[in-house]
Amino acid sequence: MGIFGIAKKGFGMLGKARAKKRMLSGTSTRAERLKHGERSPDIKSVPVSPSVKKGDVKESMRLGRQHFYLKNIDEVNKHVTDIKKGIKAKKGLKQMRDTKRAFKIGKEKTFPSEPGKKNE
Repeated sequence: MGIFGIAKKGFGMLGKARAKKRMLSGTSTRAERLKHGERSPDIKSVPVSPSVKKGDVKESMRLGRQHFYLKNIDEVNKHVTDIKKGIKAKKGLKQMRDTKRAFKIGKEKTFPSEPGKKNE
């Protein structure tokens, strides 16, 4: 093996060690993570819903819709109270209506949308 072969072998290990160190510190690039990182087929960051563990997918979907409906209610109420206090929040309500997270009846009333149901 020539000098270039040894250097190439040593530099290869240096690159892998550097990539591992950068992955641990959180500064690695995507290319380094794909080349030197280990991949698991399972998603570990999102826990499985307890109702799905029991085999009830519809209940899990209902809980998810309920969560986002309550979130929409809280955000609409926050914007309405801000408007009453004199804080500029009309833009937030308009954005919620544009993204179908809320709908408007009449000139003033804005209601939160329930996910999975059409409100116009």
